[in-house]
Parts: sequence; structure tokens; C-alpha cells
Amino acid sequence: MRGGGRAARQEPPPRRGLFSGMGAPPMASMPPIRTAFVRGLAATWSSPLIVGFTIGWVAVEWLVLVAAGFVGPFALLAYGPATPPLSTTTDLAVSIGTLGVGLGLPLVLLVAAVHALWQSLLAGLAIEAIESGGASRWGAVRGLRAFPVTLGVHAMGVAVLFASQIVAGLGGGTLSLVLEVAIFVLAVWAFSFAPVIAVADGRRFFDSLGRGIRAARLPGSGNLTFATLYVVPIFATIIATVAGATPGATLDVSPPYTAWIYVVLLNLFHAAIAGAVAIRYLAVADDVPDAPARSTRSDAGARAAKRR
Repeated sequence: MRGGGRAARQEPPPRRGLFSGMGAPPMASMPPIRTAFVRGLAATWSSPLIVGFTIGWVAVEWLVLVAAGFVGPFALLAYGPATPPLSTTTDLAVSIGTLGVGLGLPLVLLVAAVHALWQSLLAGLAIEAIESGGASRWGAVRGLRAFPVTLGVHAMGVAVLFASQIVAGLGGGTLSLVLEVAIFVLAVWAFSFAPVIAVADGRRFFDSLGRGIRAARLPGSGNLTFATLYVVPIFATIIATVAGATPGATLDVSPPYTAWIYVVLLNLFHAAIAGAVAIRYLAVADDVPDAPARSTRSDAGARAAKRR
């Protein structure tokens, strides 16, 4: 046999397009969106620690903001633990509403860091509630190790928010709104798995983000549909808050009880989403491909010789 019996070099698999798997049949191992959401809601809402921690976090954050000079809208606190850039709208509005444009705009990352801490703790608690049937302080400790990852994701959320406003400005009317929603959907699709991976696998930022995107691209996973179903109604509530059509949308240091109910329920909804995302990732973790190996000089030389 020619080649001295050496095994033929295997060609790398062809690269897939970003959304090439959308038309694939549903994955057998991926729970349906409704099932994952119901299980995530049951796991998080049945935990007294998660529910109590959510209510306490909102109350403490509001008291701190009022002491710093923020007078509302209180309804903006409904998006703190959401996946960026949904939560970034709160980061920007709170920082500017408290410190003004001159100081608030440069310090938006500081507010983002606070909500990144909240998201990392929530991810740890949600994963423990799913794995063991209840959340404890150990889940919060596990979540803390995901803080560098959630902080990086929130920083990227700030960039995505500004980019979406620039792109949306190129359109007009309905087109502007569609472009902004589309960018939010793509960002949530790309970012949502990263905190879960950081908690469950102990990976660092770029590793978590890359693996999260590969998980999101799994053919038949329905992750883009999941992101759309999450973003569109939440984005609608953000628009309604800006228009003054939600409880707590006015400037008031003493929001009514309806505003508290609205904000707490939306925060618990984000907790349920965190649980659903964790359930979906953990179900397909073994199916996520590893990152492609980096090309070495010898590989590049072999490819060049082959072309010649």
C-alpha cells in the first residue's frame, strides 16, 4: 500500500453556518421549551431561599438607590438578573438616573457589575435547585465562581446595547424596533448558556462563552426560538415602562404595592428562565462539541504543501 501503511490524514469536518442547524429535526436529548420552562419555574419558585433572596435583593437595591438619589422609575428594577442586554437597559437607566449623564454613563459598568453578581448567585442557586431539589448557601457559593464570566457577559451587554441603538438609528419607525429586537435576541441566544457553564463546569470566560455559543448552535436545539420567546415579551415590557404604562413606571420614591408585585414577579420570571436555561444545557452538555484545535505551524505547512 502506498504511504507505508500510514493512516490517511482525516480532513476536518466542514464548517457550518451560524444558523445552519435551524432546519434540523428536534434533538432527542433537548427538553422542549415548555417542559424546560415549567421545570425551571417549579425548581426556582418552590425554593424559599431563591424566592426570599429575590425579594430581599430588590428591596435592598431600591433602598440603596433611593439613598443615592434615584427616584425611579421603580419598574426598571424588574430586569436586574435578566440575560444581557435585557438587564443592561436597567444598568444604563439606573446609573444615569442616579448620577446624571456626565457621571452615570462612565459608571454604567459599576451598576452592571452589581447585576452580574446577582445573576451569578442566581445561576448557582438555580442549578443546585435543579440538581438536588432545593437551593442552599452552597449553591450561592458555587455561583460566586461564575462572577468573572457574568461580569464579562454584562460588559459585552453594554457594548451590544450601544451597538443596537446605533444600528436601530439607521432605520426608522418599525424597522428600527425590529432591528433592535433582533440584536437583543441574537445576544441572548449567544450569552445565556455562559453563566450556567461557568457554574456547572468551572470554565473561564472565553471558554464558557465559546462553549455556550457552540451549545446554542446545536442542530435541532431550538435555542434561537427560546431566546426569541424570552426577549420579545420582556422587550415589550421595557417599552411599556418607558411609555409609563406599567406599575411603578413613574418617578416616585414610594412605589405602590402593585409596582412591588410587578417587579418581584418579573425578577422571579428571570429566575425561572435561569432554571430553564440550566436544564436545557445540562441535558445536552455531553453533545456539545469541543472547541476546534488551533492550527500549528506544521499543520499550516502541510496544507500549503498539499495546495502546491
